[in-house]
Amino acid sequence: MAEGFAFLLADNRTRLIHGVLKSLYLRPTDDDYHDYFQEACLLFAEAYCDFPQNIANHETDLMHFAYQKIRWRLLDQRKRATWQQSCCECSLDSPALSPTQKELLFLDPASNSPLAVTAKNDLFARLATLCTKKQRDYLLSVVVRHMTDSEIARYYHVSRQNVYQWKRGVIKKARKLL
Repeated sequence: MAEGFAFLLADNRTRLIHGVLKSLYLRPTDDDYHDYFQEACLLFAEAYCDFPQNIANHETDLMHFAYQKIRWRLLDQRKRATWQQSCCECSLDSPALSPTQKELLFLDPASNSPLAVTAKNDLFARLATLCTKKQRDYLLSVVVRHMTDSEIARYYHVSRQNVYQWKRGVIKKARKLL
């Protein structure tokens, strides 16, 4: 790894790292730019060690190899960070949440209390009105009949891909609803 770092720092090769970060639309003014820069340096050293050919004769190939490795890994990290952030943005102090929604966040989904049952039934009814016929069939099969995706595909004589499509549609509409 030390050889990889030495190779990176020689002859201004850190331009490769800056190029990768630029291709990912990261700017030096971004808060996490330096974190990604450090991560990219580690990935370069790793790529240097993993490169199968003689580096002295194939420096250009190494640079292409390292560029792709760094870009793909950082792209995955950014996607994961964005996904985690979008999933965790909800705050109980958020003015976007109504008092009813705040109350529903604390309900136990397995609870049979009248409030929980009413909330589940209300959500199911509102979601069913937004869905297409096939999506309603999927929703009914999952919620009422407790069927798996494969069982639904056999029951409706369609492919699992169609069932997954219905499922994605229901999920999108549920997210809009919530």
